[in-house]
Amino acid sequence: MQSISRENEPIKIVTPEDRLRVSAILTTAFTMCPLSRWLYPEPVRYLRHFGGFIDHYAGDPYTDGSGAYLDNGDKGALLWLTDKVHRNDARFMEFVLGSVPEHRRAEAERLFEEFGKFHPQEPHWYFTMLGVDPLLQRSGLGGLLYRHGLALLDKAKGLAFTEATSSDSARLYERLGWKIVGEVQVGSSPPCFPMLRQPRQVQQRRVASARFAPS
Repeated sequence: MQSISRENEPIKIVTPEDRLRVSAILTTAFTMCPLSRWLYPEPVRYLRHFGGFIDHYAGDPYTDGSGAYLDNGDKGALLWLTDKVHRNDARFMEFVLGSVPEHRRAEAERLFEEFGKFHPQEPHWYFTMLGVDPLLQRSGLGGLLYRHGLALLDKAKGLAFTEATSSDSARLYERLGWKIVGEVQVGSSPPCFPMLRQPRQVQQRRVASARFAPS
């Protein structure tokens, strides 16, 4: 693993001009993701379709700057949707069913339907994708990116939802204040973990209440 000075990593908010660059970062990062490779197990299928998967799964975070990436060496990226922007779920599912192997379509459809059951009913931010270059994973860069995005979320006092596609990802998110709200696994799919993060001031009130509760 390379030695990294995390404090000096420049972080840039995404713009429409960054779409291809961020797509390349995430396509490289997700080659090791259990869910991505379950959906697209053959390398040629993965490379042919994963850029489109990003576009449909993450919606359009570029027009309102709902994303960030590490500008020095394109080491990682984070995308989210605010509570004012929504993904087109019908178009996303149409893309998935048209791009995954035929024998996997029914399970993939059921998997994403199960994910949908965990989305909060109230307005919330949706953190869709976090990816770091496989050569630099477990180096703290994912946490650095996520803290940047969560600082914006906390400023907006927003509730947030995400799906962790591995237990390692879930543990990272838990250290940043997320809570697992379920586990989704359909047929041969890997287990995934829907997660919620309350606004920071709500978390702080709960901690204070627990601290001063009578024993």
